[in-house]
Amino acid sequence: MQKRTLTILISFLILAFVGVGLTNSTYLANAFSGAESTAASTDLPAVTLPASLPQSPTVTVQILPTLTSLPTLTPLPTLTPIPTDTLAPLPQVVPLIVNEPTQVSYGPFNFPSVVNPLTGLPIADVSLLDRRPMAVKITNYPRSVRPQAGLSRADIVWEYHIERGVSRFVAIFYGQEAQKAGPVRSGRFFDEHLFRMYDAIFVFGNADRRVMDYFLALDKYIVNSFVLEPDRGKSPDCGPRTHEYLCRDRDIISYNSLFTNTAALTEYITKRNGNHRPDLNGMSFSYQTPQNGKVALNIYTRYSLFTYNWWEYSIEQGRYLRYQETIGYADPTRESYAKHMDALTGEQLAADNVVILSVPHEYYVKTNTTEIYKIHLLGQGTGHVFRDGFVFPIVWSRPDDGGVLNLFTPDGEYFTLKPGETWYQVLSEESTLSIVNGIDWRFVFVPPEVPVQPIDPSLTVTPAP
Repeated sequence: MQKRTLTILISFLILAFVGVGLTNSTYLANAFSGAESTAASTDLPAVTLPASLPQSPTVTVQILPTLTSLPTLTPLPTLTPIPTDTLAPLPQVVPLIVNEPTQVSYGPFNFPSVVNPLTGLPIADVSLLDRRPMAVKITNYPRSVRPQAGLSRADIVWEYHIERGVSRFVAIFYGQEAQKAGPVRSGRFFDEHLFRMYDAIFVFGNADRRVMDYFLALDKYIVNSFVLEPDRGKSPDCGPRTHEYLCRDRDIISYNSLFTNTAALTEYITKRNGNHRPDLNGMSFSYQTPQNGKVALNIYTRYSLFTYNWWEYSIEQGRYLRYQETIGYADPTRESYAKHMDALTGEQLAADNVVILSVPHEYYVKTNTTEIYKIHLLGQGTGHVFRDGFVFPIVWSRPDDGGVLNLFTPDGEYFTLKPGETWYQVLSEESTLSIVNGIDWRFVFVPPEVPVQPIDPSLTVTPAP
């Protein structure tokens, strides 16, 4: 009798414990509906989540009365097992975006020797960090160049408007190799900011005469860091066994057929100029989501009527997945997207951090046939960082003595990115932002004002630090 009584008491305690656990689950679900990671920010509008977000059911726990005496127990009847195919399915559990305790953080200085300072991630092959990064210019238009190769293997990718509504990428490869990255295309003035910031080898496919003349007039160390096709159009064929720092994919019937192999490129540079691990301090990383973020599940960036993209936050992966336009419409409210894939890995492009930067733009050349921009990534500016499904206002700063771009909170503290891959999207100061349904952030690039006076293309450009 005592054993049976003790069993019943233990069962009551288990039922009460489970009820409390369900009540805590309800609390977490209701916390997510508040649409913030912590306290509200005055710099960003309040967030209203869609009415369709799932809510956990409320569970009432009944407190059992105190037992004064134990009743006489009647033996339980024999139970007949219930067929499993008649049981109702359990409700699905929706992952919640919550701030978890800090697991690990690095930067902005004194990175351990095994940690990549551009991603905040430890790497298995530490020898990869004993070299200079590689900045590879990769095209994004015409649409026939997609899917490009190797972008998912880059630590950092920069996207910016080059001219006439077209954007282009500069992929920074350092902690991982890409057997094939490209198609490689021509350089622009803005690229100087990037290969200087990362002390990088710059791989590009020539440039406009005015841009090329300027590049070749830079100091010898920079010029020796350029990698171009030695004999234009006559590089070796790309193939699964090709180990050339530049090759041509003969299956591509266009000029967009030049690719690089980062491992072969490292060997080529080491033999030609030597190699070294540069100072890449300046970025800060933590797995803990910063405070005061607003929910941002979708990021739309429109560079023109025919070039636009969309980042969708995946709760399952904890990353933003990239989609690229498939059709250009005269009506900017009409959109058509497809997954933006990587031809090298077969994976959809994704980013742990998406950073929108507001940077001054001006025309260097503006004619009926030619547009050349100067984009001044110097001094300070503003922007937004998207990570973990939230958005945060930031201030960017380019150090006077060189080095990688620094990101700060509005209070002047280093902003912590999520460890992993970061995509920077550069917009003009005239660009616009609209927020739809509290979770969709839409940025539209607006070109700078065209000067009234004719632009003299012979004007010199001050080198970036």
